[in-house]
Amino acid sequence: MFIRAVSTRDRKTGSVYTTHHLVESIRTERGPRQRIIMFLGSLDLPRTQWRALAAVLEERLGGQRALFPADPSLAALADAAFAQHDVKESLRHTQATREAAAERVSVDLASVASSFHRSLGPELVGNAFYDRLGFAELLASCGLTAYQQDLARAVIVGRLLQPGSDLATWRWLRNASSLSEFVASDLEKVGKDGVYEIADRLWLHKDALEAGLREREGSLFPCGESIVLYDLTNAHLEGRCLGNTLAKRGVSKQKRMDCPLVTLALAVDAQGFPLFSQIYEGNQSEPATLKDILARMESAGAGLFEGQKPTLIMDRGIATADNLVYLEDQGYPYLVIERRDAAKDHEPAFEQAPEGFQRVSGEAEGERVYIKKVAAKAAEPVAENAETVVPSVPTALLLCYSEGRKAKERGMDTLKEQRWLQDLERLQKSILKGHLKDSTKVNRRIGRLLERYPTVASHYRVEPVAEPTGKQITSLTWERLPERLARETRQGCYVIRTTHTDMEPERIWQLYMTLTRVESAFRALKSDLGFRPIRHHGELRTQAHLFISVLAYHLLASIERSLNQQGDHRSWATLHEQLATHQRSTISLRGEGNLLHQIRISGNPEPVHQEIYRLLEIQDPLPRNRRDLILQT
Repeated sequence: MFIRAVSTRDRKTGSVYTTHHLVESIRTERGPRQRIIMFLGSLDLPRTQWRALAAVLEERLGGQRALFPADPSLAALADAAFAQHDVKESLRHTQATREAAAERVSVDLASVASSFHRSLGPELVGNAFYDRLGFAELLASCGLTAYQQDLARAVIVGRLLQPGSDLATWRWLRNASSLSEFVASDLEKVGKDGVYEIADRLWLHKDALEAGLREREGSLFPCGESIVLYDLTNAHLEGRCLGNTLAKRGVSKQKRMDCPLVTLALAVDAQGFPLFSQIYEGNQSEPATLKDILARMESAGAGLFEGQKPTLIMDRGIATADNLVYLEDQGYPYLVIERRDAAKDHEPAFEQAPEGFQRVSGEAEGERVYIKKVAAKAAEPVAENAETVVPSVPTALLLCYSEGRKAKERGMDTLKEQRWLQDLERLQKSILKGHLKDSTKVNRRIGRLLERYPTVASHYRVEPVAEPTGKQITSLTWERLPERLARETRQGCYVIRTTHTDMEPERIWQLYMTLTRVESAFRALKSDLGFRPIRHHGELRTQAHLFISVLAYHLLASIERSLNQQGDHRSWATLHEQLATHQRSTISLRGEGNLLHQIRISGNPEPVHQEIYRLLEIQDPLPRNRRDLILQT
């Protein structure tokens, strides 16, 4: 064997390129010929050493071991040549295998048709994360049969992919999704009662499922922050729901005062993964749930509170003085916005803001946030009732001034004040025109306005001007009180109280901002996961419906967190929309002898699909299936 140089000239540029081949001489019927053994590329090696390199390559091709080791530089060139040679041999082998496995039949191209189109892209993602979170193992440990496990997969992943009622999930599973192809059971024939029953069964194993998912998510997505974010929301039910003890009328988060409600309490960790959920009656008082939730989490926490207790982060709706006292008695650190308007106590500091404050967020004007840490008095009143005080536990206060929040509050306040003044003007016109004079009726109208605009009306003095008899009203006067200016000063200002007295101000603010993750969880439950409305009238079915949404949120949170770790911040709603065009279909072709060839196949993913699958490390597990049918003549 020897090395031969081959030169080629580029016709356009005139440049000459030289490559090298390892060749050998062979005898043929037509005489001696040279055969290329390996392509060596362009060698940066003196011609005097070509023979030595050829000898090294020949030894390796023959499986021989040299008595004396080759020169290291020649050995490195031989390694590189063989690496390239192995790749080319692998490609040749793959091509040969593909040729051997090819199925070739004669078909009528005019007969090509496609049918049974089913969504595939979202199913691939949802199913993959269902397996990663270990749902199947958890359900098996709960005693569910293989069929029940397959049906549970369809219901939980279905709530993620097709949010809505259980009936809508059943229809989607039968008519629009390829999810039934991911399981061994024939789910296309399952009745809608089966969907309801498996949801009820999952609810019965709520504590075991939540504990198992906490453990699995903790291992997949470790988090160093020991915090619990806690909040509540509610959803309305359709119908009267007379037999549902959970359905109560209360203050609706979505302003549906015409429907009975049910309340969901949710605790999540620093990354937004659900730790615990509990369902309450629709008229449940938010502050009253905290003690019950902590007791339930401690008893069913599966190690959640082992060692150091986590920091509780709550919004002002739950942070009553009694709850703060309870947390301190139980040894829970906390970080809250006080329920009362604590900014009143720090008006002098807020009047000077942002002077003396530290900018913690935002660059552009109108987006900046400023903070200032101050010490809190040990026995400072923190409740609506001045008799209730926090025990002598060291706490710190963080004064916060947000330009964006100020603009929002000012806009809302200005709009309310405009409407308040417009209604006063209308009432004044009615009085001056003589349409309304009776003092009782005028005072009743004023009272209604006070009820309609409580936050604005409290800063105005409204007085009717009556005739000497006092029975007839001749006009109306109103005056803006000085307290109104003080309220404007406090717009955009709030106070965070925490037991972490040694924590840096910026870190306190960052921790409190994690509360947006529980808000994001509720937003996803309501908009992406069919949380509302609830169309079930029974109590058990209502609880099961809400719990399925919570289980689906475990999938959603895992998907978005995995994507975020790759530097991609798309939401699940965006992913679902982009993946919707990746489908699975059946291709039909008519062949010879009245044969109809039907091939069930996944579509080739488009670039946007490939990018998502690459980031989430997902592959299509569904095989290519073919069946041949004999057509009747």
